[in-house]
Amino acid sequence: MLPNGNIERNSVARTAPTSYRPGVFTITLHDPTQDSPEELAQRVAYTNLLRREVLPDDPPLTVEVVAAALAAQPDRIHTYAFRLKDADGTLVGNATTSVDADERDNPDILAAGINLLPAHRRQGHGARLLAELVALADDLGKTRIVGDTFEGVDAGAAFAEAVGATVRQANHINHLPLAEVDRPMLERWVAEAAERSADYELIGWDGPVPDEHVADWLDLVLVMNTAPHDDLEVNDFTFTEEQLRDAERVGAAVKQEDWVLVARHRATGEWAGFHNVGWVPDQPQFVHVGATGVMPEHRGLALGKWLKAEMTLRILDERAEATHVRTGNADSNDAMLGINRLMGYRPLLGQTTWELPVEAATAWLRARGLAIPG
Repeated sequence: MLPNGNIERNSVARTAPTSYRPGVFTITLHDPTQDSPEELAQRVAYTNLLRREVLPDDPPLTVEVVAAALAAQPDRIHTYAFRLKDADGTLVGNATTSVDADERDNPDILAAGINLLPAHRRQGHGARLLAELVALADDLGKTRIVGDTFEGVDAGAAFAEAVGATVRQANHINHLPLAEVDRPMLERWVAEAAERSADYELIGWDGPVPDEHVADWLDLVLVMNTAPHDDLEVNDFTFTEEQLRDAERVGAAVKQEDWVLVARHRATGEWAGFHNVGWVPDQPQFVHVGATGVMPEHRGLALGKWLKAEMTLRILDERAEATHVRTGNADSNDAMLGINRLMGYRPLLGQTTWELPVEAATAWLRARGLAIPG
């Protein structure tokens, strides 16, 4: 028993509590890729309850799509899920993180999330789940826990502040209602590119990156290291062909269709910028932006506007079922937000990134008499 006597802990993956007693909550550690059909269905239903709280108009996730994505997850990725259940076996809380065995860029960071159903918040369960993450971080040699809270869930930010986490970045999911797109403006941007960006051409593909483009693509996407991190100190990320193909396999498992555009300098053949989007038939009303980036030495020529205009016009012409385009942006990314606002994007959901040193979390828990699981 943990100190307050109302939560049992079982840290053996996929081992269920032996019994439930009235008023007793249990925490068990699971590998989601090994869930039984019943466990998967329960987790998807739980996730949909949380999603409905922040995006009430979104369609629910389906068990089939979640199962397909899990089945395609590469072996080097290990997901830990600490699940909190009540006396009836109902899933009421969760703490999750995924760890890449090949992580080299920021090996000190444990990217994690804690969530609870509304009726179970502000009762100490979040602290119990945090203790599990702290113990895992210690085991893995992580020194920082990084996670997000969302607009409309006040308990999340209140918990982060209470445990001593620090705000590192403010972000938004922004969306573009396609019915409101100013098509003549986008067509004008494309026409202007013929003069302003005459030294460049657009190339592109649908689906996986062609083998002949892999080396250039892996170099180009690293431009996203120039995107603002605000107060979150992270090393530049790297990206390998193995990671690329793994991500493509997961996308293929959920029938995701990817469209990619690249701006290429005509004279030198240099890849100057890119814009990509993804669409899945399970949620056909949404097109999701992957990223948009232009190399510093090629900026100032409106390549970003050209890329986004061309892609959005194609979405209008070829994705009749789509109603919105969604993208994530740091609130400090003035250059990209400037383009997006001209196009008609507007905020959909605020998201705050927090950082909590494991040492500070440990001290906070112990000061309250909460043991770190062994």
